[in-house]
Amino acid sequence: MTKLHVEPAATEAVTLPSLGVIECLASDQLIDVGNNEFTATIGARPDISRNGLPIDDPNCQPSQAGDVLSVQPDGKRQARPAGTTGAYERCAKTGAGAVYRPMGKDGRTFIVPLAPDAPNK
Repeated sequence: MTKLHVEPAATEAVTLPSLGVIECLASDQLIDVGNNEFTATIGARPDISRNGLPIDDPNCQPSQAGDVLSVQPDGKRQARPAGTTGAYERCAKTGAGAVYRPMGKDGRTFIVPLAPDAPNK
């Protein structure tokens, strides 16, 4: 019988990556506007403005309660008042997420992650 000799493994410190968080929309944030299209309520957020100015700009109009997500043709996020249903605010609910195509087939298309369900409804 032959004995197998195994060297002990090196004990190097391993640094694990920090736990990542991916923000998404939840299905209960979507408002049906007809034609299988939706708007997404995002409310008051410290990181999104209504007028596209940087949040630290004194002329920035921050998003407010009830506001909906507006995806610009370059993919930047903005907010619009509740009830706004223009091309930049409408999305399609798909298995891949909420799909925005603000300029139609001649422009770019963007996906925002969409959870089919969420707690704290």
